[in-house]
Amino acid sequence: MGCGTGRVYNEKDVETHINKCQTRLPSAELVEGDVIKLTSKNGFFNSSSLLNSQWLQGKLSNNEYRQAIEHINQRIGQSIIGAVKNLSIEQIPKSQSAKLAIEELNDKYRGRVQFLFRNDDQDNSINTTESFIYINFK
Repeated sequence: MGCGTGRVYNEKDVETHINKCQTRLPSAELVEGDVIKLTSKNGFFNSSSLLNSQWLQGKLSNNEYRQAIEHINQRIGQSIIGAVKNLSIEQIPKSQSAKLAIEELNDKYRGRVQFLFRNDDQDNSINTTESFIYINFK
């Protein structure tokens, strides 16, 4: 079989990919207005602890922060499972899954924290561009 035709990504493929890329993902940064910004070039986000837990302003614990980012990565990963391996994981569109995860987190933390997803790909096309999560506190 050429180029993985007929083969699909399974849960183990996705989990392995996420674990491998975590160490290469950029750390979160604090930007203007005490907003936390996470950047991804492959659709997944670094769920490691923040450089400074005071960035959370007492609105989230470090554990809640890590779980929130892991939730986003899991939702994105779920969208890859079953996709044909003709495309690399990096090329599979992920923005809709990220947006769903952000909606779920905004519902969960309503009144305390607001999550916002932005990306620079067009119309959910093949995603090899940067994506961003912004976290601000109310």
